[in-house]
Amino acid sequence: MRSGVVALAVVLALGLASCGNDEAKLAKQAEKTKQDEAAVEQAVAASKGGDFQAALTLLRPLAEAGYKSAENNLGRLYFDGTGVPENDEEAVKWFRLAADKGSAEAQYNLATAYENGNGVMQDIEQALKWYRLAAQQGLPQAEVNLGRMYDEGLGVAQNPLAALRWFSAAAAKGDPQAQFNLGSMYGTGRGVPKNDAEALKWYSLAAGKGFAEAQYTLGSFYEDGTGVMQNYAEAMRWYRLAAAQGHPGAQNNVGRLYADGLGVPKDNVKTLMWFNLALPGLRGEDASNALTFRDEFASGMTRQQIAQADALAMRCRDSGFMNCD
Repeated sequence: MRSGVVALAVVLALGLASCGNDEAKLAKQAEKTKQDEAAVEQAVAASKGGDFQAALTLLRPLAEAGYKSAENNLGRLYFDGTGVPENDEEAVKWFRLAADKGSAEAQYNLATAYENGNGVMQDIEQALKWYRLAAQQGLPQAEVNLGRMYDEGLGVAQNPLAALRWFSAAAAKGDPQAQFNLGSMYGTGRGVPKNDAEALKWYSLAAGKGFAEAQYTLGSFYEDGTGVMQNYAEAMRWYRLAAAQGHPGAQNNVGRLYADGLGVPKDNVKTLMWFNLALPGLRGEDASNALTFRDEFASGMTRQQIAQADALAMRCRDSGFMNCD
């Protein structure tokens, strides 16, 4: 009887020792993971600060050891050519290693490489596959691009309802591109009943985050009175915000409002200045119409006014569209 008790005690002791060893091993692994994560964060901070060599020194050994976050970030260095010569093939190699381990960011990066043919043969189906995997993990950028592929029918049957679902998921996380896309769908009635008020809501959210295309579109809503009371001063405010980011359509519209004295006092010099700024970025019929208007408008101005407009345009452009008044 006692021998059985002793034997049981020995087994229990061995089991407890084994559990203790497992716990110690798990604790050690957790500490190592914590250190690796801290090193990757340090590398990302160094990269953002412009110290790409430090980032590379930190990332390479971790990536070569198979740490997926390091693999993805090392791939970004090669993709952007920061700290190392630009090499899309090398970038894709590291993205793929991390993507296979389940990194949503790497899956997204690999998807964009396949979509654009960077470092790999262009393959829309592969792009769709990797966008979907990243989107299923809740990565907003992937949700936006997966929604876009459904919206445009790229690699998959066109499906506005699926696009709406993925845009909504990313928009709920505050992604401005997704919010703009939702605004566009509600504004055009694509995949959802047309609703100008709902479109205005989503455009406003994206515009408030500094999304230039949304600011431009919101300006047009206020100028035309779409889903909101017509307000030229508010239209000018949003056009100016988009124009300050180099949006040529917004710059064109700022000039047009100055020409007509809508929301601002009429000003011929500023009209010509903004048309001169907008023209290099306009394309097709927009460029042709703006050029015709600009030339006809300038024909009624003095040489001194034209020279003043040219000087103001140069100052505005050289200041990154900040010093334009």
